Amino acid sequence: MRLGLFAGCFGLWVAVVAMPLEAAPNPWQRVVIIGASASAGFLLAEPLGGTNTTRCRLNYYLDAAITAPHPAAQNLAASLMFLNPETFAVIQIAAVTNAAPTLVVGADFLFWFCYGRGRNDAERAQRFETGLKYLEEIHCPLVVGDIPDASSATNSGIISSAQVPSEPARRAANQRLHEWATTHPLVTVLPLAQFMHATMANEALRLHGSHLPAGKTRALLQSDRLHPNPQGAAVLALGILDALVVQQTNFPAADICWNPQQVFRVGSDSIP
Repeated sequence: MRLGLFAGCFGLWVAVVAMPLEAAPNPWQRVVIIGASASAGFLLAEPLGGTNTTRCRLNYYLDAAITAPHPAAQNLAASLMFLNPETFAVIQIAAVTNAAPTLVVGADFLFWFCYGRGRNDAERAQRFETGLKYLEEIHCPLVVGDIPDASSATNSGIISSAQVPSEPARRAANQRLHEWATTHPLVTVLPLAQFMHATMANEALRLHGSHLPAGKTRALLQSDRLHPNPQGAAVLALGILDALVVQQTNFPAADICWNPQQVFRVGSDSIP
């Protein structure tokens, strides 16, 4: 606090208090990641984790992309979420609320609330509502991915055909997600389905005004046709941030490095 003096009427000097300006809150102060194996990092060759699995963890590339000063992002995602999405969701949401985050990223949080067990479309729709209910416990900006078509992953044995929702069920889930998001202004929907479609088809991907050319994007996915490799995790991080800065204007685009190669390099170098 600073004291200033000014000359008042009749020659009197009156002390005034010059209040310091408060710094604008840092929207990147506490970034927390929730979700499943695409966020946690997964390699079929290392199902219980390992050095190469760590290189796929989303938090390293989010941190590399965010150039504004910020503490390291906290990654609560679990590669075993497919075993019991409800149990892991409860654990993650409880940890998130205790962390008082300024941003939560759940790129694949809802995936196993549509995929996985489900005897029919109605049952999958009910489970999807459960996933949305968990997300309603988050009261800060949230990026959540929509549901991609991962049916081709059955060819690699990473998921079974019984775990894959029907096309109508998947489309209904995404429609419901967008409806839900319109009533939750802090929510940004990440077009994960578009990302998956483009990479599987080896099509071009657009990122904040630039693009990755066709013929190069299939290399962002592992051979299991489901999980991003380290380069894919870097591009996914930028896709998350691109969706965020468009929807939530208090997250400046100028705070982001939009070069995928640089994000991959910096993120890789930061891994212990």
